Amino acid sequence: MSASKFLTHLTIWAGLWFASMIWAVNMQLGQILSDVDCRSPLHISAIISLAGAALAAAAALASWFGAPAPTVADAPVHTIDFARAVSALSACLFTFALAMQGIASLVLTGCER
Repeated sequence: MSASKFLTHLTIWAGLWFASMIWAVNMQLGQILSDVDCRSPLHISAIISLAGAALAAAAALASWFGAPAPTVADAPVHTIDFARAVSALSACLFTFALAMQGIASLVLTGCER
């Protein structure tokens, strides 16, 4: 697989793979950083969640407006468009989840147990 073909596939599937990985990392950090949020006046979990939401939104945009479909010669254009739409819409779902986690981190201090 050539480098340009690899980058094309990477941009098509960026919303699905990168946004889901960002969400998974954020979930783990949310479990770990609740004690830090309790002791600190900074809302570190909220900052990380909202930054992750911005990265997931960027991945959605990369999937939606990424490489043009005719550059991938081994798949029909409709298949590429479907993959791009699935990837971008799933990244929007992960962006929404990350934004809700960020808002919840602003409301809850981490000391509630």
